[in-house]
Order: sequence, then C-alpha cells, then structure tokens
Amino acid sequence: MTAATLTETLKAELRPGMTVALGDGVGVVGRLHDGAMVCEALSAAASELGEIRLVVGWLPEPAEGLDANAFQQVTVLMPGAGARTLMNSAVSRFVPARFSAWPALLAGALRPDVLLTRLVHRAGEFHFGSEVSYQRALVDSGIPVLAVIDDATPLASAEPPVDPAQVRIIGRSSTGPAHHHREPEPLHDQIADTVLRFVPAGARVQYGPGQLGTALLRRATVPLSIDTGLITDAVVDLDRRGLLCGIPSATYLTGTEVLYDWADGRRILRGAQHTHDLTRLSRGAPFIAVNTAVEIDPVGSVNVEGRGDKIIGGIGGHPDFCAAARTHRQGLSIIATPSTINGRSALVDRLSRPTSTPAIDVDIIVTESGHADLRDADWPQRRQRIAELFAV
Repeated sequence: MTAATLTETLKAELRPGMTVALGDGVGVVGRLHDGAMVCEALSAAASELGEIRLVVGWLPEPAEGLDANAFQQVTVLMPGAGARTLMNSAVSRFVPARFSAWPALLAGALRPDVLLTRLVHRAGEFHFGSEVSYQRALVDSGIPVLAVIDDATPLASAEPPVDPAQVRIIGRSSTGPAHHHREPEPLHDQIADTVLRFVPAGARVQYGPGQLGTALLRRATVPLSIDTGLITDAVVDLDRRGLLCGIPSATYLTGTEVLYDWADGRRILRGAQHTHDLTRLSRGAPFIAVNTAVEIDPVGSVNVEGRGDKIIGGIGGHPDFCAAARTHRQGLSIIATPSTINGRSALVDRLSRPTSTPAIDVDIIVTESGHADLRDADWPQRRQRIAELFAV
C-alpha cells in the first residue's frame, strides 16, 4: 500500500466533524511494510477532509509524520517528550487530568468516533500488544478500530480480545514498539538505596520509567510485586534474580527487546480503569508508590509538569498512585528526586506550574542527602523537615 493509497483508505473511513483517538505508548502506529507512514497519511486525510479533531495520550517519542496543523484541534492528555512538537501548534491544547480520569473523559467530553491503533493478531484473534491504556475503555464502549497489524509487537495484554466486528485493518507492519532505556547513575543508586529501606518484602511497588526506577528494582534484595503504570526492562532483571512475585500489573510496556521478548505471551497489561483504580490499589498487600518531582514546595506539594512555560512531562498517574499509597493502611507515598535538577534545586518557594499532587498525598521525600518523613507532621513540621532535607 502506497502513502497515497493509505491516505485514500483513511479518507474513506473519516468524515468532517469526526474525532480520532490515537493509540499511544511505544506502540503508536508507525510505518507499514512498504514504508508508508500511518500518521502522515492520517494528517493528509485530515487536511483534505477538514474539521477532523485528534486526541492523543502518552507519546514517549514523536509520532512519525503527524502534523498537528492538519487537524481542526489536537487535544493532548500527556504533554511529554513525544508531544512537544504537537504542543507548538496553535490548534493544540493540553487538558489536565489524572490518568484514572482518561477513560471517563473519552467516554464523555472527549469521546472519539474512531480509534487508530496497532493490534496483534494471534490465533485468529485481535489483541492490544505493548499497551492497553485508555484503548480498552474505548472498545468496550463500542468505538470502531482502524488497526495496523504488527507481527513484531509482543502480546502482553491481559484483556479479552477485541471484537473483530469493530476492527477494520488498514495495513500491516513489522516495526515493533519503540525502544526506551537509560542506565542509572550513582546518584540514582544512592537515592534508590534510601527508598528501599521503606519497602518491605512482598510489597506491591509502583515506580516510574526513568533511571531511578531502574536503580530501584536492580538494587532490591527482597521479593516484590509490581503494580504500576509502566513496566520496564528492570522487571526482567528482578524476575531473573528470583525476586519478582507473581505476574506484574501495568498498562504500558516501555523498554528494549529484553523487555518485549520477556513480556510476549504474558498476561501483564490491563486498561487504565484497572491499573489506576484507587480503590483496588489502596487494598491488599502493602502498596508503595515511588514517584519523582520537577518541583516541590515548602510543605511537599509536587509539580511534575515542568518549570514555568517549559513543559517536561504530564500529570499522568502521579496523583493516582500517591493518593492510593497514602490511603493504604500499610502503604507509603514516596517522592524520590535528586536535590538538584539541571542545576536548580527541586525545592522552590512556590510551584511554577499548577500542583500535580497535593502535599497531603506525600508521606516521605527522599534525596541523595537522606529523607524527610512527613507522615506525622503538621504544616510547620513539614516545612521544617523538608527545609532540613534540602539544607535550606
């Protein structure tokens, strides 16, 4: 299928006034076997038809060929690294929402008319592969799927197959999911060691996708369960050392072939309505949430979006996991961050962007200098303990 043919195929499926949801994560649709770029063809179809809106979630890297200016409006739910180019367009906007709210938003105010995504076809059935995210909620509500079938994508979904009556195949690919991995530095190891003092054997751990998360799992010495948003290569290491309890739970994979090969055939990934359900997370085995920050204010409120006008990431599941861990009777909400980020202190007098997670959902703050335990602190004590941690 040529690029022109793919554009015509998409034009036949769309009409002015429609909203397209783009499957997100490392498995965002890319190139077909013949090299045609799906997002480029979508942009061309939208430009020719006019009045087409687009909704995107988490893009760890830019969607190849996607042109925001081809759409009437682009709504971004997670303005991280992959969405920065989109956010430069005058037609783009960021709707702030915690990850657990995404399915409700997409069932109501942002309800799309079609989902364009990558699927895996195994044993005659269609499945989500390297991510489920908000897509499960969409298909459960009857949204039709325009699918690229990718035979290099792992099948890691724990969800039921997608109803074939909802699926229209528009192409095939063998590109597989994108690769994302950064080795931790000694600083991250130091912070991880302090965090691990608060993590009991058998606890359910939620962690982020960056260098600190990798250090945390690599340096763990007790068995752990993983109940998180994103699964990375570090989980494979935990499993190989015999310290992974049961089957992990997440909604995205993000890593390298090490992870994708290991995850293929494992029932790991579920929709956001399961992975980020605060009631489920706050019950059962101890739940330890380990998250980072861009800025922390004097009482412990956290901003994870960016500094001023510079957007670094999105809200995502940060407030979901912190609130669930804070609520759990044996849980802990830990914010772990270097004391200085890009030459600037993580502690600020006032957050430069809106609060992502309120101070009341933060139990412990950890830096390379030690930790501040805020669980029993009143407001003045919180200020004092945080100031001492950052040596203010």
